[in-house]
Amino acid sequence: MDPIADLWIPALMLGLGVGEHQSMNDTVLIWQLLYTKPHAETRAELNLRRQGFATVLPRVRNGAECAPLFPGYIFCGHRAGQPTACLRSTIGVLDIVRCGEQPARVPVEVIEEIRSRMNAHNIVRLGEGPKIDPLFAKTPRERVRALERLAAAGFRVRIGSRTICS
Repeated sequence: MDPIADLWIPALMLGLGVGEHQSMNDTVLIWQLLYTKPHAETRAELNLRRQGFATVLPRVRNGAECAPLFPGYIFCGHRAGQPTACLRSTIGVLDIVRCGEQPARVPVEVIEEIRSRMNAHNIVRLGEGPKIDPLFAKTPRERVRALERLAAAGFRVRIGSRTICS
């Protein structure tokens, strides 16, 4: 089967449109960061969606192809009370990113900021604006380092004049 069709068919089965990776409002979801197996971000995304989880996998143009914005990572959203024990055993997922002993929770504002920079095909344009956010730096290494620093800090972020904590 065509790899593109592999992505579209489950999305259609879940009732999701093009560019939509969830059927719930972001504000009711608990977002986590997952570490994927090497080059398995798309496989992890597909399998997470098949299990009823929302996903965000932003991509960037890499010549004629697309690559993950954060190689080795995917954002996963779930409802409160939804079982998450299956996340670690999902095909393509290596582990859940943790802050201490607890899974690192990603504030919805971080998800909204990433989504605001994505087009309908989940492609993010990099390095735009007068002050470039490290999460949207030109090189994958810089972006992943910024994401790892945020996770290590428990996703304490500053948006405007507010400090957001997970």
